Amino acid sequence: MSDSHDSTDTTGNKYSQQGHQGRPRNVVLYGESGVGKSSLINLIMGRDAAKTSPDALACTTTHAPYDVTISGQHFRLWDTAGLNEGSEGTVPAVMAERNLTAFLRGLNQEDGVHLLIYCVRGTRATKALQTHYKIFSTVIRDSKVPTIIVVTCLEDFRPVMAEWWNENMDELATYGMQFSGYACVTTLKDEPTESPDIHQRHAQSYNDVCRSILDHCSQTPHKTWGTDTIKDQRSFLAILLQKLARFVGGAHRDQDALKASLS
Repeated sequence: MSDSHDSTDTTGNKYSQQGHQGRPRNVVLYGESGVGKSSLINLIMGRDAAKTSPDALACTTTHAPYDVTISGQHFRLWDTAGLNEGSEGTVPAVMAERNLTAFLRGLNQEDGVHLLIYCVRGTRATKALQTHYKIFSTVIRDSKVPTIIVVTCLEDFRPVMAEWWNENMDELATYGMQFSGYACVTTLKDEPTESPDIHQRHAQSYNDVCRSILDHCSQTPHKTWGTDTIKDQRSFLAILLQKLARFVGGAHRDQDALKASLS
């Protein structure tokens, strides 16, 4: 899947998405269910490419790729299934973990990871944002993989969306969260009926997230695991389930089921 735009459209988007050059670099979006990963992909793509949901439950059941070119550079955005839905979600925990195993095995065998995007809601308490950040930072062994934070749902944040970062970056650092870059955005659709303020914020969001990807995506692919892929993935899932047990209902039951599936 790909998308194309003029170099500057009527909403003020700066980054041309014309033409594909070279192999795409893998950009993996992660975060808890309902933070707007699919909507963020749609913002970057400039169209409704990824399925979205109006509620807090995830609608992504697999790890879906979306190809996009920004300023002549080719990226493959990966929308990852939510891992914290519990029994009420559309993606059962065991299924999400199995999908994640296959997804990461594929990236490890192919081109590796070039950039991680931690997607969070600006309305969440800052300390609560630690959960998935710690899970992924624990299992991503190559510390050279750059990570940026994209903060969503800031359409009502005043005076400007970027002020969220200025107000919270020190607190994030005290919780051990370190990022190569950031973007503060709204992923609301740029409908004709929206106010001029929303139009401006939508264009600003697109430009800021594209600039952050261009500035921080590594030119060098990073492999997530070593040569013993199966052993490493089992270690990953053991760590993942242990950490999620405090946050996901029925985690012990899911852990037993997952162990049985891997034996």
